[in-house]
Amino acid sequence: MKRKQLQDLAIVTEAAFQREYQSLRPVLEAEARVQHQLVRLDAQVQQTRHDLECSEGYRVTGTDVLWNGWESATRRQLNTQLARLRAQKLTALANLRVAFGRKQAVSKLRKKRR
Repeated sequence: MKRKQLQDLAIVTEAAFQREYQSLRPVLEAEARVQHQLVRLDAQVQQTRHDLECSEGYRVTGTDVLWNGWESATRRQLNTQLARLRAQKLTALANLRVAFGRKQAVSKLRKKRR
């Protein structure tokens, strides 16, 4: 393989690696957002449990049942989104590993040529 071809191959593999890396970033950001929403939901649940202990009005009006239903549905939705994002992340990581391997292989070939 000629030096110019090897240099072009290195540029292409670097570009492919960067493309895969950039496609992973939004998935990681979305995963972090959903995890943050779950943490906020947990904090709301703790606060609501504390409020329930202090006030009997929630139970009398049935608000506690409505709150528990909303919390359960929201948690289910967030966990579903998180699972979907983690599946996307696994796929993106596999693609990133392949791109990184190719980039490393070309780098080793270039070092051997020198």
